[in-house]
Amino acid sequence: MGAPVKLTVSQGQPVKLNCSVEGMEEPEIQWVKDGAVVQNVDQLYIPVSEQHWIGFLSLKSVERSDAGRYWCQVEDGGETEISQPVWLTVEGVPFFTVEPKDLAVPPNAPFQLSCEAVGPPEPVTIIWWKGSTKVGGPTPSPSVLNVTGVTQSTVYSCEAHNLKGLASSRPATVHLQALPAAPFNITVSKLSSSNASVTWMPGADGRALLQSCTVQVG
Repeated sequence: MGAPVKLTVSQGQPVKLNCSVEGMEEPEIQWVKDGAVVQNVDQLYIPVSEQHWIGFLSLKSVERSDAGRYWCQVEDGGETEISQPVWLTVEGVPFFTVEPKDLAVPPNAPFQLSCEAVGPPEPVTIIWWKGSTKVGGPTPSPSVLNVTGVTQSTVYSCEAHNLKGLASSRPATVHLQALPAAPFNITVSKLSSSNASVTWMPGADGRALLQSCTVQVG
């Protein structure tokens, strides 16, 4: 059985794999990817002669999920014959595995943002942006941006670059924390000579976790 050709292709491009089977009449050729039979409908089997067949597997627009190990196989006398596998590598612009997240921080407090992207192709470099202003120079992926602090809500993002092009992350907004607002709807639900039950609705938390509330009795 002949072997398919090893391929490295760009994302979005068409791919056609082929293998040949000799010494069998009307073989049932199956394509397999990473151990699972391929259910792709774009499969074609052409007889070259009575005992020589060629099988084709077509992928019209390859994605990263199409990358993997392919081979074709046939049943012959109760045994499975398999071809030499082909490793299909799909190259494209970087793919983010970690994007910067929204944060809430006190004014002028230091914080970090993380960004990571992968190929292939490698290497992947990261460029940080603060609004429309570039921050520093390219750094290898993964990258951590250390910020000494901000005095107003600020948007950060990162770009990932490789030989195929660039990809932009989601924008991450860094909000400023503030003092919490006063509670409201304060109600005394039960009152006796020795104790009282008070209910209230908390005010805005100022983008920080409320830790305690103090009740003063006049």
